[in-house]
Formats: sequence, C-alpha cells, structure tokens
Amino acid sequence: MLRLALVIELHHPLPPPGSAAGSRWASAVLDVYPPVLRALDRFAKRPGDASLTLAVSPSWTAQAADPASERLVKREFERRTAAGTIDPGLSRFFESKWAPGALGLLRGWNDAGAIDVIPTTATHTWLPSVATDSMIARAQIGLAAADHERWTERAPSGIWLPFLGYSPGLESAMAERGLRFFGVSAGAFVRGEFSPPRGVLEPLITPSGVAAFGVVDASSTPAFDPNHGYGRDSRYADPASAGRAAREHARHFLDGWLERAWPGATDRAGVDESISVVSFTPHDLARAWPLGGGGLWFARMLEGLTSLEGAGATSLDRYLDRNPVGTMGRPGASPGGMLAVRPADSDLFDRCRSAADLLTFALERRRSLRPVERDALKQMVRCLLRAQQVDWSLPHGGGVEPQVGLQRAGEFLSRFYELAASLMGGRADLFAPPPGSGPLFLPEIDLDILAGG
Repeated sequence: MLRLALVIELHHPLPPPGSAAGSRWASAVLDVYPPVLRALDRFAKRPGDASLTLAVSPSWTAQAADPASERLVKREFERRTAAGTIDPGLSRFFESKWAPGALGLLRGWNDAGAIDVIPTTATHTWLPSVATDSMIARAQIGLAAADHERWTERAPSGIWLPFLGYSPGLESAMAERGLRFFGVSAGAFVRGEFSPPRGVLEPLITPSGVAAFGVVDASSTPAFDPNHGYGRDSRYADPASAGRAAREHARHFLDGWLERAWPGATDRAGVDESISVVSFTPHDLARAWPLGGGGLWFARMLEGLTSLEGAGATSLDRYLDRNPVGTMGRPGASPGGMLAVRPADSDLFDRCRSAADLLTFALERRRSLRPVERDALKQMVRCLLRAQQVDWSLPHGGGVEPQVGLQRAGEFLSRFYELAASLMGGRADLFAPPPGSGPLFLPEIDLDILAGG
C-alpha cells in the first residue's frame, strides 16, 4: 500500500524580550491560520481512514494560550468586523472554534485520532549547531515534549526539527522522552550510513529505536513556485471561479505527488507499504497564493487525501503502528550552509555553546539550591534557549532584520550571565521575572530533564 504523509507545521516567533505579542500575531491569527485550521477541523470530522501530522512549536502554543495575546486578537477581530473586511465564513469559524480556545481545538483533534499533534523543538534553531552539547539537546527536545504534554494533555508521539536540521546522535535525546520519530530532509536522508531498500520511501530505524523519515519540502514543488505556482492563477481573485481552480490544482498536486513518489506505478495497491512525506506551513500557503485561495486549495487537497485510489493518507505515528520493524541506520547530517555555523556572519552559536557549559555546571548543583535559586536557574534555561532561536531568518520571522535578531539574542545571553552571577553570589532573589512580561514560554521546566534524570 502506498502512503502519503502530510506534515503541517505551525510556528510563530515569540515577541521581543519582555514584550507582549504584537500586531503580527493578531494578523497571522486572522489571516494565515484560520483557513488552515478550518480545513483541518473539517478533515478531523470526516477523515475516513486518512490521518495526518500537525507539528506545533512551543512559541506558537505560548502565544495561543496567552490572555494578553487573546485580547489583542479579539480587538483586531472586532475592528475588522466593524469595517466589514473579514470573510464571513472565517469569522464564524473564529468565533466558534478559535475564540473559545485554540489549544482546545488541537486537543480535540489529537483525541479524535485523525490528526496527530506533535511539538517542534523548544525554539526555532539550527539544531545541529547547538545540540552537540547533550544538555542543549535535552533542553530543546525534552522540554518541548514536556511542554507539549502540559498543553495538550497527551504525551507526543514524535518531534519535528526546525529546518529539518539533524546531526547523528540527536535521536538519543528523543528516545529519553519516549518519542518515536522525527523528519530530515530527503537529501540528508539518502546521505546516511545505510539506505533502505526503497530509499526515502521508508524510514530508517536509528540505534536508539527512533524512526527517521525523509521529507520533501512542499515549498520546493511547483504548487509553491512564487512565479508560476497555482496561486498565480487569476481565477482565485474571483469567488465564482476560485472553487474550480482549487479543485483542479488539488487534484494535480496529489497526482503529481503520487507520480513523483512512485513513477509509472499503475497498481499502487499491490506495492509493499511505502511512505512519501511532504511538509509545509500556513505561511507557505499565504506566500504562494498572493490572490488568496490558499486555504481553499488546502481544503480541497485534504478532501482528496481522504479518497485516494490505490493509496492512503497517514500520520507518521500510524505508519509506525503498522510497520514497527524497519531498516536499521541513521540518516546523514544536514549541512545547513552558513546558518549552521555563523548565522548572519556571527559567532552566536559559539557563544550559546559556551553558555551551555556554565549551565551544565549549575545544573549539577540543582538539588542543593533554594527555591528562588532554582527559579533563577530555570530563567537561565529560557534565556539560553531563546538566544538560540533564529526564526528571524525566515520570511515570516516578524519582519526582523538579522542584526536585530542577533541583538535580541545578545540581550538574552547578557541576561543569562546576569542570572548566573546572581546565582553564584547568592543573590538570585534580585532577578525575579517582572510581572506581565509577555507570553509564558515554557512556564514549567523540569531541571531533571536537562540532566538526563
């Protein structure tokens, strides 16, 4: 049986240090996310045997759960409603689904089983450059898994790596938290130490037992071509013809996906179970459909996934349930270009690794610390994680120039060392976090996770 696995990633950058969510979050909630979430909600209600994977970052959940962010979105929603500039259908969805609590929506999908909701790492970083330190690997992976379980009330089945960045050994931190799978780019997958018989169409089972899937970035397919993709079709600007355009393009996308995965196959039902994994984000849709209609195309594509001929749509977790045994090996490392070593030509990751050495030293003494000192230590963890985030390098990174992103990272590292000095000087109480300092990012931190306990 041929399986198509779709992974949708929800991520939004956190606001600057000590700041509340800004207008970009409100705009994304009302413009970018609702068409995708509405289509996912419809899919979850009538998936048949189909399922998919939704990866949600801790920064996205922090802002979705933040009361101040919620009030900001509500005010913008009311302003648009009064101006008559909001789509009536999306308005009804927002009022009935998002407003009562977006995380409740995710929990409902997870419980229903059609959509497997998993986390990304704690911050959006190039993981191979910082997770050579085992403590950082545990912080990025273990704390994200614990945070996800806190918000969704269910332990995650796997984890999604930002930029699909991977270096051998990361799977050990995943196994410690009971995670079953992760994804790497198809290019890195085939450069591994051993290639499965069907290549990228089946996972590798790493020595720790965690499965690695090779992933095709859908933004590189013709559908998301910024110059000639589906979204450039003028029919999307006309409500009367947009539906037909979306159906045609959804069918073309699915047929192309099947053909790329299994060229020339006519009897796909008779093929040994294989899997082809594709991922993209709501922001990819928004950029690829400048005339609107990205959400409509996505909805039609999900409908097509529920009725594939000779193939089936599956979440990665369900695939592993059916195929628990596979080829042993590790995928290759993801090079990452200049982002891997010197983001914006900086020594940011070197500085983060140096700070991690000090944090490891402090963690060894965690059981002898007073409660206020343990709180300071947890603040150090958050600062170090946020210093590593490089989502400002993404097109939807909040409109932040690289130098501004690096400046913010430097502020987090400065705060980290201030906290370290106060901790060593016995004055940790001087650095209590100020009230109302933005969304609660990783509100609960188990220090034992970082120490491998």
